[in-house]
Amino acid sequence: MNPIFYLFVLGIFLEGLDAFSIYSIPVPWIGAVLIIGLYIVNYYFGSDFEFDELPSLRIWLFYLTIVTLVRAFSFNRSLPEYATTTFFEYISLRLVKLLTFITAIWLIHLFSKYFDKDKIIKYIAYAGLAISIFSLYSYFSYIFELPDFTRTRAGSGGWTQPIKRACSVLRNYGTFREPSFLAAWSAPLIPLFFYLAKKRRFWYLLSLIPIISIVLTRSLTGVISLLATFSIISLIWIVKKKSLNLSLLIPIVFILLASIFSNNIAYKFPALDPSMCPPESPDKCNCSIYEDKLDEAKNSESVTKSIFGRLTRITSGGLGAFENIGFLREYLSSQNIKILGDGLGASNINYSYEFDEISKLEKEGQIIYRNPGQIVSFNNLYANLYLSSGLVGLIWFLKILFDITVKLIKRFNDLDIYLFAQFFIILLIYFFQAEELNLALALSIGLITINETHE
Repeated sequence: MNPIFYLFVLGIFLEGLDAFSIYSIPVPWIGAVLIIGLYIVNYYFGSDFEFDELPSLRIWLFYLTIVTLVRAFSFNRSLPEYATTTFFEYISLRLVKLLTFITAIWLIHLFSKYFDKDKIIKYIAYAGLAISIFSLYSYFSYIFELPDFTRTRAGSGGWTQPIKRACSVLRNYGTFREPSFLAAWSAPLIPLFFYLAKKRRFWYLLSLIPIISIVLTRSLTGVISLLATFSIISLIWIVKKKSLNLSLLIPIVFILLASIFSNNIAYKFPALDPSMCPPESPDKCNCSIYEDKLDEAKNSESVTKSIFGRLTRITSGGLGAFENIGFLREYLSSQNIKILGDGLGASNINYSYEFDEISKLEKEGQIIYRNPGQIVSFNNLYANLYLSSGLVGLIWFLKILFDITVKLIKRFNDLDIYLFAQFFIILLIYFFQAEELNLALALSIGLITINETHE
């Protein structure tokens, strides 16, 4: 069982190599295939393990798969011009994600029969630590003129994304194509560091590594989800226990201190060399041109001002100040109510064509499209599930999340506090970034349910 366990941790780590591909195959997909392969190996050669937990979740995943397949066979719309796969390859990759999701939960339950749950948590945290270290190395490689990673996976525009293209904002890519992807991947793992720190204090020191890597990306989603989660959990503890749990305030203090400290090591890129500008427009080479006050705050030399200045402007403008949410809300308001949905992948393609019209701008008498010819992400899991599986699928999924939340709050002791933090951070980030059932949520649900079984 040890080799299978360490290969599973390797699969988690490969998920964090989002900016890399091998022979045009993105490395995270290799991690997904590895995780699925471990199930196959154990099925034929390993122990006889019955997985009876989470029947509602498994039936819901089956429903989502059936809706996707039925809709795919009747889908008659062509892919956008710059799509890099065929339609059925694109749909198949969405289904592989679902299979990876449930397999990861199954594997955690399998490992809980052989290993202490703290060992499982510790090695998951190690994977997050490794990716955070790579991210920080990428940051300092620019400052100290060290060789940076050669990112081989093309971005959404079809080109690779070296850190020097970050221009005025230090977008600390690390091993990810976008800073927000790093936050969506590593922020949910941070509560595990603080759980481990209650037993061995050096984990407090290690927790600063992923925290600083997220702060240096200036990821508003990552920072605010962490602060909001631990603040809410502290309030729940006060209501339930009639006392203040100081250990729950430590993550808040660490994040705020990391934000202040990062001002001393923040770096503002000079203007790009003209040769680096394509395929962006020439004005992107001038790092002093800001589109609005929000863009100006984002590009501040001060990390603190960049994060919390943007937060002030966004909260004063409501959710509509998040540009992607504004586009998505306009699209949803133009659609009829979906009972069963369009299926995974097909819903993205439908949105992509409408997105071109919703997001287009007129500059100097010319129409400029935001993501012409590309498949557009919803950047919101709940919208994706509504449009893909309909009202039935979304309500069913929310009921599953609600049941898990209620069980956690009822127990709310020891490990459950930090598992709730991990779970809640993921659910918050799903509003603004990730749109698929990712490995982070699978790890969270797996750890929650094995802790419940042990209790």
